[in-house]
Amino acid sequence: MSLDLVAMLAGVFGIPIALLLLGHRLRRRTTAWRGAFWGALVAHVVIAPVAMVAAMRPAAEWAPTDAVRGAIGFWSLLLGPALGAIVGALIGRRRTADCVSAQIRR
Repeated sequence: MSLDLVAMLAGVFGIPIALLLLGHRLRRRTTAWRGAFWGALVAHVVIAPVAMVAAMRPAAEWAPTDAVRGAIGFWSLLLGPALGAIVGALIGRRRTADCVSAQIRR
């Protein structure tokens, strides 16, 4: 089993299971945590159809130097939600800072 296949399987099965577990009691979490959760979820939902189409291209169309297909078809399912979680956490943290500064001004 190649590393690309392991990354794709982790993205197809591992990420949804992790999101299911991490979404438990989401309302009680910090805004950064909620932002990370929603960022990862949105990124996974957006990237999944694109990755599946790229991964299912017929083998006759593959080339030995087809790095874009490998990146999109195999690695995007794993790396996309991680990037979405980072962006979501930063946005959630910024919203918290905006709320705190608005309360101080009152």
